[in-house]
Amino acid sequence: MLERTGARVGVITTAGHGDTLAIMRGHGRVAGRSVEDVFAVRGTSLPSPLIVPGAVLELHERVDATGKVVVALDESRARDAIAALIEGYRLDSVAVTFLWSFANPAHELAVEMLVRSVAPGVFVSVSCRVSPRLGEFERTVATVLNGYIGPACTRYLTSMGGRLAADGLTAPLLVMQSSGGVVPISVASEIALGTLDSGPTAGLTGVAALAPANGHRNVVATDMGGTSFDIGLVVDGQPIVENESVIDQYTYRIPHLDIRATACGGGTIARRDPQTGALRAGPDSAGAEPGPACYGRGGTEATVTDADVVLGLLRPESFLAGRMPLDVSAARAAVERLAGSLGLGLEETAAGIVNVNNLHAATLIRQQTLERGLDPRDFVLYSYGGAGPVHAFGYAGEMGMREVVIPLGNGASTLSAYGIAADVARFVEIETSLRAPFDDAALSAAVAGLVKLARQAMADAGVSDEPHIDVWALMRYQEQLMHALEVPVDPVEGNGADLAGRFTREYARRYGESAASAFQAAEVFTLRARARVPAVARWAADGAGSPTGQASRTTEVYWPDAGTRLATAVHDGGRLGHGDTITGPALVELSHTTIAVPRAATLTADRGHFRLLLPAGDTIVNGAAR
Repeated sequence: MLERTGARVGVITTAGHGDTLAIMRGHGRVAGRSVEDVFAVRGTSLPSPLIVPGAVLELHERVDATGKVVVALDESRARDAIAALIEGYRLDSVAVTFLWSFANPAHELAVEMLVRSVAPGVFVSVSCRVSPRLGEFERTVATVLNGYIGPACTRYLTSMGGRLAADGLTAPLLVMQSSGGVVPISVASEIALGTLDSGPTAGLTGVAALAPANGHRNVVATDMGGTSFDIGLVVDGQPIVENESVIDQYTYRIPHLDIRATACGGGTIARRDPQTGALRAGPDSAGAEPGPACYGRGGTEATVTDADVVLGLLRPESFLAGRMPLDVSAARAAVERLAGSLGLGLEETAAGIVNVNNLHAATLIRQQTLERGLDPRDFVLYSYGGAGPVHAFGYAGEMGMREVVIPLGNGASTLSAYGIAADVARFVEIETSLRAPFDDAALSAAVAGLVKLARQAMADAGVSDEPHIDVWALMRYQEQLMHALEVPVDPVEGNGADLAGRFTREYARRYGESAASAFQAAEVFTLRARARVPAVARWAADGAGSPTGQASRTTEVYWPDAGTRLATAVHDGGRLGHGDTITGPALVELSHTTIAVPRAATLTADRGHFRLLLPAGDTIVNGAAR
């Protein structure tokens, strides 16, 4: 998708609606673009087309909003037109998207069969399966994107499954989805769009699986790796699900865990801003090749990891358990060049790089919590990824968050791999129009129909076990087109008054009591169900203790919050047993990451995890306690 090397896609749609992708929506010209880009004094640009130019077939058919067929599809004429479209434009994928197909998919399914009969090797993407949601443009985009990446996904997954089976794998191959579960190859190939951004999703899925056992219902999950900082929220025990995504200004709707990212990781490059002379970090990254200067692979620009080495937060001889010694001289030289341009000292510049990077991370946390009406101080922060545990004390302190969990200890750097061992799960959605005051019978009937579809979706995926099903209502006030809220619904007994009350309370919490009083009646416009069954047995924490891990040595670390070098104890994290507690300043070294424990903070080994408790009363702003 990023390289734009996907399939040659054509669109089959209802007569008169062939320009849907080109027309977009009013906000399509600004969707996904930064504020600076939108208001730049230059002409706006449209995104590159997703389909082969001109490869649009309009068929005479029509279904109305209730699902009633108004104009029947002439399949014999459609067959000839479809064959000509595929041959004339040399298509290897076709996206079928008719008006109101989510109310009655009969015409789309008939065209799907026609495409398969005239061109068996062509991938077919139908909107009633990919994105059965109201919104012609968004549904078309989702269907086309699915067709764009579908052929490559199908070839790759089918080949992989065949090779693994030939090598003796008897279990089914399961593929991670951006919605937070895994599905068999057949489903992942058909709805290939669900694999986009599924990697970061796995980390949040892993956190959501671990948090309940630790007694945490509200969690900020943070993943800091080499190039980016990803964040997701778990609220009341459930990861937040988002409805819309944007790729290159194309908006589409498909349920996915809400993961937001910013460019601040270990490889983030620091520089002097030529306009203001201030220190900046990001968005450019040194990546893995050449990587930070301290990697000794030819990198020359100062990165966050180089700053960590200069400060002493990372000890060169213990990086990756000593398998990859870092070049201290190269790190110092890179930071010194930047320090010279800023007129600052070496360690002052290194501390500034770390502080600015942590501030970027904290800003993203602030956006995802405060803008939702949530107080981050009521949350526990989970920090994972290779660079996360080194910097968690800084960005957690910036937000006033006291408790930080390093999940799975040394496994924190690969928590996303753990998260992929998720439940087999499928989301099913239906459009509806239920308005308050809600009729209990109508609500129960709609929910029962949705639950039936969810069970069928699991059966279609080859899952024979009885699934656990969660149901949510997507709600808003009738006068609104935005500000939709996801409200839990009892899948067995629909209580309209209770649903309306939960919506009003959530709306008031997020937007204020006065905002809720400005509207009259709520409506449910979509019902969403998630059916899931466990794919594997989860890792169980071992509460057994071991001999207390004493500090193996002491080193000098320049702590950004102290502004000076302090004698700092160094512990081997692998030797810390359940219940062992150390007090900062300290470094706890693991083979794949290092946990930085600042002054007055404590770190406790807890059943395979590490709990970092920051001092109460202080909020660290830009690395300085206040």
